[in-house]
Amino acid sequence: MTGSQLRSRFLDRAAERLWAVEGRLDLPDVINFRDLRPFWKDYRSEVLEHLRNIQYTPNHIELVEHPKDYISTRPLARLSVQDRLIYEALSFEVAESIDPLLSDSVFNHRSRHRSVHSVADWKLMRKRAREFLSADKGLLMAKTDIASFYEHVEIDVLSMDLAAFGVGEDVVTQLWSFLNGFERQCHTWGLPQGSAASGILANAYLLPVDNLIQQFDIRFIRYSDDMYLFDSNEEKLRSTLQRINRAFRARHLNMSAPKTRILARKDAEEHLDDMRKDLILYFLGLGKPWAVKDLQDLFISAVNATPPNERDIKFSLPTLGYRKDDFAFSWALDSIKSWHHLSARILRYLEKLPHKRKDLQVILEKILDQVPTVDYPFLERNIFETAIRCGIRSDVLRAKAWLAVRDRNRSNYPREFAARYIGRLGNSIDGQLLKMEYEGESHIDVRRALLVAMYEADYMPAELLKNLENGSTILKWTAKYLLRAPDEVPIPKF
Repeated sequence: MTGSQLRSRFLDRAAERLWAVEGRLDLPDVINFRDLRPFWKDYRSEVLEHLRNIQYTPNHIELVEHPKDYISTRPLARLSVQDRLIYEALSFEVAESIDPLLSDSVFNHRSRHRSVHSVADWKLMRKRAREFLSADKGLLMAKTDIASFYEHVEIDVLSMDLAAFGVGEDVVTQLWSFLNGFERQCHTWGLPQGSAASGILANAYLLPVDNLIQQFDIRFIRYSDDMYLFDSNEEKLRSTLQRINRAFRARHLNMSAPKTRILARKDAEEHLDDMRKDLILYFLGLGKPWAVKDLQDLFISAVNATPPNERDIKFSLPTLGYRKDDFAFSWALDSIKSWHHLSARILRYLEKLPHKRKDLQVILEKILDQVPTVDYPFLERNIFETAIRCGIRSDVLRAKAWLAVRDRNRSNYPREFAARYIGRLGNSIDGQLLKMEYEGESHIDVRRALLVAMYEADYMPAELLKNLENGSTILKWTAKYLLRAPDEVPIPKF
């Protein structure tokens, strides 16, 4: 297979991942890229031309502050579609050399996986840890991870590593150019967060650490930068952690002190224990009525724990929602703002309760009316997305959506979903106003959302679409798609 054919194959794999998992990412596309998939064959040739440019740098990056808890955030890099496809295609090519070097102890970001962050792989790692502990009653478990891992990956060091691992010189050069361009354009550094490609490159960056641990005759498993180590000798575990920390520092990484511990067997099993949840799911599947009470008790214990057990909350809410059980309804309404980092999951639960739709509308209106949403872009986006999915028509939400669309000083991402809310659920006069905003908007992603909103508001001048389809921006594919007159433009899946 020629180099050009390989590039095409890696690019197609990146596109398949885009179509397959985008709706489940932290940054879902406002229309699930429905305007690109039908025209992939033609768009592909454009991207391939850019992929041949060894000095390619990203042409558009938006940093989205994604909340980790009530206060702190992590900067997710929202790449343009072209940049994302190129970055992932290059990383898949890197993975051809990296994957064979990874041990069975590494569970994440294999290049052929379709998921960006595979829950199945995470669970498999924890299952392996439980198997270690069950097989040897004398084992202790050490756990650690890396503080702000992706942000501290040194691009020059990574490039040297990739060359040493046998990655082609042209691919290394292209990645170096891309990542340095990323650092120059953003108020961040290292690897773009939120991309499967970064997970592949992160595995390469940690390969020397993996190899170091294997020299100590100690069992370990890793998912990204989360590491578990097992041995019966506490001093040996402590010594190994110290050597790992020195290896981290040699790579300009820092071990997370609060998350580094050596656990006795009982504490380790409690840390890894999913048995209670597995039993709940099993007996719910069998229709046992007492399993519902167990699920509710799990939720109560999770929210009342100090600190609250977020893993159990994340398990409980969708399970309750699947059953249309409003047991957690009051907590969810009261917690959307204070738990805004989990607002997507909380709102998905509330969406599953159609008999509570009026209460949901009231709380969405209240939050947008009382919370300075400019400081809560993730929450604001989720609110508009939920309102769209539930078909909630509201003068209050419409007014807030117009404020968001017209405020060009705020994050662009929620503005896109606000535009779609107006187009889909606004008033009959909104089409003309959306066109005015479109004509004055400079951000390409917001223009795309406004274009779709105009179509949904039944105010789409055909001449505008015909002019756009002959243009050179990503909007030409949106125009081509809308000229097909789809019955309904999709909304993000979950």
